[in-house]
Amino acid sequence: MNSTLERAFPIVAAAIGNRFGIPVSVGGANAYTDGHSIQLPGYDGTDPDYQTVAWGYLAHEAAHLRFSDFEIDYGDSVLRRRICGAIEDVRIEHELAKTYPGTRLTLAKVIEKMIFEGRFVAMTTHDHPGNVLYGYILKRLRATVLGQAVLTPLVDATREALRDCFPRGALIRLEGLLSEVPNALTCERDCLDLTDRILAMIEQECTEPTDTSASGDSDSEDADNAAAEDDNDPSDTDTEHEDSSSSGSDADGAESLTDPEDPAPSDQDDEPGNDSAGADHASSGTDQPAQQDESATPSLMDLLRATSEQDLEPDWFETVKAQLRLAPGTYHDLILPNGLIPTGSRLVGQALAKRVAQDSKALRVALQSAVQAHRQNRPQAVRNGRRIDPRRLSKLALGDTRVFCRSGHQVSPNSAVHLLLDTSESMGAEIVIDNVAVTLLSLALDAAMALALALESIQGVNPAITAFPGADDASVHQVLRHGEKVHGSFGRFSLSAANTTPMTQAVWFAAAQLLQCREPRKVLLVITDGVPNDKAGTLSILKRCQDNGIETLGIGLGVEVGHLFPVALSIQHVSELRHQLFELSKAVLLAA
Repeated sequence: MNSTLERAFPIVAAAIGNRFGIPVSVGGANAYTDGHSIQLPGYDGTDPDYQTVAWGYLAHEAAHLRFSDFEIDYGDSVLRRRICGAIEDVRIEHELAKTYPGTRLTLAKVIEKMIFEGRFVAMTTHDHPGNVLYGYILKRLRATVLGQAVLTPLVDATREALRDCFPRGALIRLEGLLSEVPNALTCERDCLDLTDRILAMIEQECTEPTDTSASGDSDSEDADNAAAEDDNDPSDTDTEHEDSSSSGSDADGAESLTDPEDPAPSDQDDEPGNDSAGADHASSGTDQPAQQDESATPSLMDLLRATSEQDLEPDWFETVKAQLRLAPGTYHDLILPNGLIPTGSRLVGQALAKRVAQDSKALRVALQSAVQAHRQNRPQAVRNGRRIDPRRLSKLALGDTRVFCRSGHQVSPNSAVHLLLDTSESMGAEIVIDNVAVTLLSLALDAAMALALALESIQGVNPAITAFPGADDASVHQVLRHGEKVHGSFGRFSLSAANTTPMTQAVWFAAAQLLQCREPRKVLLVITDGVPNDKAGTLSILKRCQDNGIETLGIGLGVEVGHLFPVALSIQHVSELRHQLFELSKAVLLAA
């Protein structure tokens, strides 16, 4: 297990997701996205190759969540959907790189790794025409627009297959249409419109009569025109010149046996009786079978219209997802939970704020005074200054010239404090205080809000509150995030008690948030009334927090937590929670 928490896979994943503004959770065997957040497998190792693929997948899916339209209907055409997806992938990755330039290199590393492993290959003439077209568009745009130069050999090879499968005019017009990427595209609907224009252009080129001659067919009436076009087109390859000259020679040979107006009998050699027959008989003998073969062979457009998923290479980032999949027994069910923003009643939060306002104000004054007094050190004796200390004048006779006094100041606490609040089902238990029935959770929320209001007013203190579990055991509620003010988060304090005590995952989440804070001192304070679901996992992550400089403290409500936290406090009378929490926080700040 990786002991360096800052570089741990879940922590880095959370940091990247936070930078993109996308919630990220880590757990299970598979990687996927639900349209709102990204899930990465429950990996906690140090394999750099695995992490390279994971960060590339994370960047790609973050681009989708930021820029793609998940409501578009592609219709029934598989080829239309896949070509549009290829164009959209290039567009969104290009957009993401404008804000986060480092993602360009991150994604290029993934592509390079997949090519090196033989997972991404060039298309050949043996591939389905739809796959050749799709593969060329995908590789050509990634190489030229995204600068993934490692794809250049694959682009060149796929272009040759494209020339063999499609009319020459289609290739030229295709390049013109692809030149619109990315500057002419502002959304996914623009990508779909470009896809439709590409497919319409292909159909037009395939149905024009000149396409037959351009593709190298050996009809005698078009052979001379095809050869002339081959000679005048500098973009043609040597292979195309050889094809056209071969077609021309076949046609010339056929003219000596048939009427120039009739099609050349290209299948004549296959008929054993044709050698002894006359020219008219040869022509009439081969004309009908040729028409039957032509009608039985599907056209290029028929093949493109009938393209299925099996005819196309897998989506590249589906391949990347498969690479991230972990085998049974090698992953954690959940490491880093999804951080949700609770949507409670703001009126409930405002009522809570009014209830704790007086105590919070008193605490704020007490904490500020204590911190200020702590920062103000005793006067120091110095050799120069503006104020003389009369008590040190006698030292001059002994040669000690330090008769001036100067007051020193310590720096502000400069601490990030993260409060983890247990909201499991047991926190809904009621107790009676001053003849009023209240729940453990309501008392804990009172104390948490009062503390947060006091801490946010102290310079150099950055508080946050996270409740666990959230909507379920696989999530947490971000009641107050680092850098936010309580006043704008009143509604998030309207919480209810439910589910179990997934403390391990909650500590992972809080640690990830703390490690993203700039404050050099980081403090994690946990309030709970029960035993963690995974005691061994909780001890492990707490140990890693401590090894990486995060101070961990625990408050147990009616339970002992000293076996979990190096600094622990057990409160048997829950009515003392607020006072004890204040005293503990004061001691923490003064220890800075």
